[in-house]
Order: sequence, then structure tokens, then C-alpha cells
Amino acid sequence: MKEGRLSSALQERYGIKNPVGKVLWHSLNEGGEIGVYDMKFGDTIVRNLLDEDITPVEEALHEHAARRENDRGRLQ
Repeated sequence: MKEGRLSSALQERYGIKNPVGKVLWHSLNEGGEIGVYDMKFGDTIVRNLLDEDITPVEEALHEHAARRENDRGRLQ
């Protein structure tokens, strides 16, 4: 997923006006399943979003080498 729409409950919790955000990072287990996402909505970054918190808007298949959650490639 490249972009996703945040659930209305989380939009309200984080005060996000534009609910469509870009995926910055996602976890990936050995089975190839994504556990959590970090996404950017305007100037707000929301970390550790579950799949059920997001509705895909734009999907894109991509491949990359595995990285750990404490990888420097993950924005702090």
C-alpha cells in the first residue's frame, strides 16, 4: 500500500483533517505479512497503525531487503 485512509475514530483522536496519508514504513514478518504501518498525514506522523485502522487508497507492490524495527532507515 502506498496511500491509505485513516479510520474516522483515529482521525478524531489525532486531529487529522485530511485522512489520506502516505506510508513511510511498514513491518514485515517472515511470512511476508505486514504487521504495522507508520504513515504521514500532512505534517503529522502516526506510528504503529494496524491494518484495520487503514483503508487502502493506492496500492503498489514493491520489494526490498528485510530491515529491523530499529533500522536507521525508519524515521525517528
